[in-house]
Formats: sequence, C-alpha cells, structure tokens
Amino acid sequence: MSEWWDQWGDTALNVGAQLGAGYLAYEGANRAADATRDAYAFAAEQAVPWNTGGLFGAVSFDPTTKTSLQTLSPELQAQYDQYMASATANQEQVAALGADPYAAGKKFYEQQKALYAPEQEKQRLGMENRLVAQGMFGSTGGGQQMNALLDAQAQQDAQAQIAGFDKAQGLIDTYRGRGAADLGMVESLGLLPHKYAMLGRGLGSDQANIAKAGAAAQATAAQTMSDATSGFGTSLANQISHRTGGYIPGRTKP
Repeated sequence: MSEWWDQWGDTALNVGAQLGAGYLAYEGANRAADATRDAYAFAAEQAVPWNTGGLFGAVSFDPTTKTSLQTLSPELQAQYDQYMASATANQEQVAALGADPYAAGKKFYEQQKALYAPEQEKQRLGMENRLVAQGMFGSTGGGQQMNALLDAQAQQDAQAQIAGFDKAQGLIDTYRGRGAADLGMVESLGLLPHKYAMLGRGLGSDQANIAKAGAAAQATAAQTMSDATSGFGTSLANQISHRTGGYIPGRTKP
C-alpha cells in the first residue's frame, strides 16, 4: 500500500507541477497581451489632435465623432461676412448685366445720348435759323449743309452705341474681378484657423510618438515578465519532476 501511494503521490505531484507551470505561462501571456493592448490604446488616445487657438480664431476636435471645427475670431468673422456679402453683390451685378449685354449696352447708350441730345438739337435749330437767314433753307446748298450736320450727329450716335456696349462689357469684367477678389479674401480668411489645426495635429503627433515609445517599452516589459513567470513555472515543474523521478502509475521505484 505504501509503495502504491508513493507511486501515485509522486506522479500526482509531478502532474500538478506541470499543470501549475502551464497555468502560470497562460496567465503571464494573458497579462502581457492586456498590457500591450492597454499601452497601445493609450498611445492611440494621445494621438488625437489638440484643441488650439490664437488671435485669428480656434480649432476644436471631437475624438468621438472624429470631426473638427474651425472658427474665426469675431473681428475676422465680421470681415469674412463683409467680403462674402460684397462677393454676392458683385455676382448679382454680373448676372444682371451678363444676361443681356446688348440690352445693357443700349441702356448705357441712352444714358449717354441723354447728355448730348440737347446740344444736337441746339445745333440743328441753329443750322435751320442760319439757312433761313441766308435764304438757303430748302435750297440744294442749304440741304447739303443740313445733311452734313445730320451725318455728323448720326456718326456721334453710332460711336455712342459702340461705347455703351463696351462700357457694359467693361462693367461686367469689373464686377467679375471684384467678386473674384472678394472670394479670394474670403478664402484667405477661412484658411487662417487651418494653421491652428496643423499645430494641434502636430502636438497630438508628438504625444503619440512619445506614447508609442512608452507602449513598446510596456509591451516588452510585460512580455519579459510573462517569459519570467513561464520560466519559473517550468523550472519548478522540472525540479519536482527531478525530485520525484518523474514516475507514472504502474511502475515501481527503481
């Protein structure tokens, strides 16, 4: 009975030591995996861009929705709104004139003609009075003089019509240029907070690099601890096996 108990007792002790070593190895590896996951989760959290701001505006980041919001300072926002309103007004002028440039040209011609039409009428009346006074009104010579005056006035009208169309085209280009300049200012103002966004991203990146280095060190330390724990369990099992002779049931002690 004693021999049988010695065999089974030694074997049970040996098997228990092996199981204990396996359990220690599993627990060590599990803790190493947890430490690695936690370390890199912390590194990822540190990589989130920072909220930053200055005289030009501010930038805020929402790590939950992974979105960012860039805002201008109140003073620059007011300028932004003014330039945007001006750009809209200029675009409306371009749309109004550009819809029918010929009609716009005619309008400018009529405005111009209204300025010199009284002078033309005065010239015609003066010519008629002079021809009457000279007794040439209705004569061939008088008719030639009047026709020459009317031709000159018609030429003036033709030039005014061309000038009116050119003026319409010039105003369209002017309003289009002003609108483009306004939009350029809008774009420039809108990009000012972007510098803060890049700053916040850079700060987050710097912290992420530091955190990654720390995560790698923690992972290495955790793995080393896991290996040490596993080695301790295996060494313990080997010692027990050596001391008990590594017996199995059914065999007698040598």
